[in-house]
Amino acid sequence: MTHRRTSVLLPSLALAAASFSALAQHDHAAPVGAEPLVPQELTPNLAEPVLRAIEAPYLSDDERADIRVFHGVWLESDLADPNRRARAALDAGVWDDPALRDQSVDPVLRAEAARLRGELRQAIDILRGVDSIAAHRVRAQALDRLGDTAAAEREIDAIAASLMDFRAQSAADLVDGVAAFALRAEIQGRPAQDYRRMMQLLSRAQGDFDRLYWPGSLLEAKLLLDKDNASEALLALKQTFTMNPSCADGLMLRGMVAVRSFDFDTAEQIADRLDAVARRLTGDDTTRSPWSGILLARAMLRQNDPDLALELLTPTLERYPDMPEALAQRCAIEAVRYRFDSTEELLADFDRRFPGSAQALLEVGAALAESRQYAEAAQYLERASARRPNWPEPLIELGLLELQSGRDQRALDALRKVAQLDPFNRRAANSLELIEELLTYDTVESEHFVVRFKPGVDRVMAREMLAPLERNHDIVTAAIDFEPPVRTVIELMPNHRWFAVRITGMPALHTIAASTGSVIAMEAPKIGPDHKGEYDWVRVLRHEYVHTVTLARTRNRIPHWFTEAAAVNLELAPRDENAAMILAQALEHDALFDMRQINIAFVRPEKPTDRGQAYAQGHWMYQFIIDRWGERAPLDLMDLYARGMREDGAMQSVLGISQDEFFEQFKQWARQDAKGWGVISEPSIEQLRAEATMAQEGADEQAEAALRHDAMVAARAVSGLGGGAIEGIEEAPITPELIAAWLERYPDHAGLLALEVARALDASNGLATDANAPLLERYADARPVDPEPHRLLARLYLDSDSPERRARAIEHLEYLDIREQYSPAYAVELARLYAARQQWNEAADKAERATQIAPFDAGHRELAATIAIQRGDLATAERHIAALVDLEPGRSVHRKRLERIRELMASR
Repeated sequence: MTHRRTSVLLPSLALAAASFSALAQHDHAAPVGAEPLVPQELTPNLAEPVLRAIEAPYLSDDERADIRVFHGVWLESDLADPNRRARAALDAGVWDDPALRDQSVDPVLRAEAARLRGELRQAIDILRGVDSIAAHRVRAQALDRLGDTAAAEREIDAIAASLMDFRAQSAADLVDGVAAFALRAEIQGRPAQDYRRMMQLLSRAQGDFDRLYWPGSLLEAKLLLDKDNASEALLALKQTFTMNPSCADGLMLRGMVAVRSFDFDTAEQIADRLDAVARRLTGDDTTRSPWSGILLARAMLRQNDPDLALELLTPTLERYPDMPEALAQRCAIEAVRYRFDSTEELLADFDRRFPGSAQALLEVGAALAESRQYAEAAQYLERASARRPNWPEPLIELGLLELQSGRDQRALDALRKVAQLDPFNRRAANSLELIEELLTYDTVESEHFVVRFKPGVDRVMAREMLAPLERNHDIVTAAIDFEPPVRTVIELMPNHRWFAVRITGMPALHTIAASTGSVIAMEAPKIGPDHKGEYDWVRVLRHEYVHTVTLARTRNRIPHWFTEAAAVNLELAPRDENAAMILAQALEHDALFDMRQINIAFVRPEKPTDRGQAYAQGHWMYQFIIDRWGERAPLDLMDLYARGMREDGAMQSVLGISQDEFFEQFKQWARQDAKGWGVISEPSIEQLRAEATMAQEGADEQAEAALRHDAMVAARAVSGLGGGAIEGIEEAPITPELIAAWLERYPDHAGLLALEVARALDASNGLATDANAPLLERYADARPVDPEPHRLLARLYLDSDSPERRARAIEHLEYLDIREQYSPAYAVELARLYAARQQWNEAADKAERATQIAPFDAGHRELAATIAIQRGDLATAERHIAALVDLEPGRSVHRKRLERIRELMASR
């Protein structure tokens, strides 16, 4: 039954999203002994005006039942009526319910269900002779799927004529009309005003007819998602659910937003909710929603697990073998398995069922683009666009794909056409603006790289990048044993906004550089608004170039964690304290990521430390492979990935063990390896303390039992790893005498040394002194990942007028500098120390490093130029002084110095 209301029950749309706590203040319980008016488990999810509409005292029982069914809060007794059950089944996603084949049921409901099942000709037959806006809309959608767009457009024209004649009698008429107009826009490529008109009609549906007509909010959400406006779409969906918590189509849209943002936990929860809604209608706990299977399959596909995706999709395909969305998803899964011959067979079958439809081609192309199979993806997206020339979606995917793969002109062509068809799509509009911006950029080139940069001050950095980039090339290609077939483009973006648009199409991203294959985008290392700050771009780009090389070697088929692990490995920097502590914590608490979790943690971290752990743990697992199976093993795995073999099979072939076995063996190896970092000391402080406590009580047997307590469960006083006291025993205080006694037994125990250091620093106001310096050195050796003793000792030695004493700071500054990624301070201090000792080569290296981390800092350029002159390296001095001319154009002294240097160079 179509729900039609003319009363205005809701004074504003904002009230439809009233908080659940406010709803709880109103008592909607039925009288004792009476059947409840609304299922109590769903009451908190409903907007107050919906509850009031259901409770209105003037309603008959049938009218109340109609309203409950329409708002998805039906009672079992409501479903005795075939029309009501059909309405509820349609909204709940149970399209094969017997009521939807009952000849007494409203033909529009039966036809809609047939259309959703993919039984398109049956849908058209059911509606033969039915003349309503809803019937025209269902026929149009079915005819379009069958490839008869001319007939579909005639149905849409009939709707338009009805609405032009002011024959719309309900919100349902207007919403059906908008759905039909959206289809026409897809077919014909309607201009921008069509979108505005559709949104106006939806507003009128709820404003003039029925503010509780939730299908209007649902369609609004869909239109907004089509424009990549997820934030406003989510608000529309939230409003939908306050008016119908059982809306399966809305839940599916919400789930797709979660999948797009890598929020797989939420996607799984929504899939469970979809199944629960379907089961509430059928009363069968084995019922599965068709949408849940598709949603979970898409989530697995996004995690590059097509085999599991197919397993999850299969129940939907078995129950609804003609459902176009499921069949299109099946094609995409086959493509991501890199079985292109069978993909074509599945596409041919799809075409036989739905001639002229571009949906499967789009799904295949988008899935391959997500898997970075750019060449194949472009072909499928071009085929989709050729089949549906005025549909923006394939062109949007194609334009973004070409932008990521570095084919700028092709990206420009696609995105300009999108702008004509759909100027409201935010990602496409941002990306078009970007590509037009990039066309204004200058370039510098070398054998293996092209650097693009915005004209202006960024030229200072760009012209210095080629030599370090070529050195990175030599390091990376030697290690990976592979050279990319084309030059890599480095795009030096002037600020963070442009960088984020370059990578995601949207101006919000929390990183500074990213590789998409043969293109690496990076943000200029600057300080100020819309900048992430200075950073060691040489190290960062070496990391990103490893992605470029490993992606090329594996044909972009490498597991996410594995390419990140290879990249961290070739940063050629020691593991820092933060990474060591995160890994030790995870090891202690059995919280290391398994082989599936680690890939998700990169893109959808649940805790602030998750992304850092994913990078650090991946690197650790990569080191384990090299340690156990040799330097060649990672490269052999890459070759199998290139052939399309999945990770488990590749590991069994190269390592001789499965993924699960690999993970278990890694954990055993990791426990031993971590001991060398000094953050895991045995016995632990808590064990030693328990021993002392037992000894005080004369309980030697209890002390021995305490020492057998798992060392990784006990707390370490300084490392910060968790633990606790032994129950029922008052612990002995940790006194200086006790620490000294323990250190006699365990002289290299990092935890004990940390306690002794803390005591010594407390006595010296937190400063290193000549008296405690030997202890700090001893602690630094015991816990090599902790930078603090090196900071303290460097400060001690630098705070001196003696050149010899100041020189003692060098080893500690070197320790700190090799681990520093975001500040040139250590490099600058080292450059000055080396210069004071006339170690000009070392001074020049450190001055150069400072200008690489902070290329736009004039002071560091001055230092580098001065050292270069002292070294007799006039070419380097000229380069830095030329940079000063650009950085400080108002200072004439720089031009004079530049002229003098060039005169000296000419004379030589």
